[in-house]
Parts: sequence; structure tokens; C-alpha cells
Amino acid sequence: CVVVANHASYVDSMLLGALLPPRFGFAAKRELAGAPFVGAALRRLGCAYVERFDAARGVEDTQALLARVRAGESFVIFPEGTFRRAPGLLPFKLGAFVTAAEAGAPLLPLALHGTRSLLRAGAWLPERVPVEVRLLPPMRPAGTGWDAAVAARDAARRALAAELREPVLDPA
Repeated sequence: CVVVANHASYVDSMLLGALLPPRFGFAAKRELAGAPFVGAALRRLGCAYVERFDAARGVEDTQALLARVRAGESFVIFPEGTFRRAPGLLPFKLGAFVTAAEAGAPLLPLALHGTRSLLRAGAWLPERVPVEVRLLPPMRPAGTGWDAAVAARDAARRALAAELREPVLDPA
């Protein structure tokens, strides 16, 4: 399956890594591959890196992720691709949804509440705040191909937006 979660903080992946069974891998932005300590740790955990800015490389990375999901692996993907300090659900990139549609894998939307306040962008010290993780009803893309991926992305974004009660930000 492919878990798609909103991304609000540096702690999101640590929190989900602690809560989910070890069979769930993570997709992460390719920039982290070369980061000291973090890159090595993510490689050891079998992280799938995805390119966010070079479209051709992004397609290659999505194909590699698709092969792993078809082979039975499950992944957590933050389809916003990044986070920012201000509240709001950013536009979703399509990779997670193309992967789910082409693999025939279910999508599991997961809403993270409170992590933005726990560790804000640009901060290095956490705050004591309540955090909630809510798994929304599973979805299955209606077929394969671009149209199915776009429809799955839009449905997952609507479901997460309704749960999060944050502004939904449109692409600039």
C-alpha cells in the first residue's frame, strides 16, 4: 500500500517510523541522500529517494518506487514534497498516486495533527504539544494511467483537507 500523509514538520517521518510496522519504507527527497548522518540512516532503512525538480529524474525515481511497490513493499510518501512554517495543505505532487494507480495498490491517507507546532520549520528545539495521527478510510485508484492518478490525488487531498481543517493552498 501507499500511505500519503500531510507534511508539517521534521518529526513527521520519525513519528510515523515509530508508529507504523517496520515493513513500511519511506520516500524522501533526493536532497537528503547526501546529507551527513541523515542520508546514511535513510539508506540503511531502505529509503526510496525521489527527485522533486528534474522531471526526467523524477520519472525514473517513480518507476523505481513502482517496482518496489509491485514487489510487495509499502511506502509512506509526503505528497506535498516539503513543508513550511505557516499552516496550509500544499499542492500534491503526483508520484505517490501514479505509483498506487500503476501498482493497483491501495492508498491510505493519514492526517498528522500538531506536528507543525511540535517542531516548527527553522526550529531545532521541540515544544510540548498534543499530537494526533488519524488514519482515514482507504482509497483505491480507479484504474491505471494518468487520469486515475490525478483523480486519486484529488480525492486524497480533499479527504486530508477536510480532516486537517487548514487552508488548502493552490499552486502559484
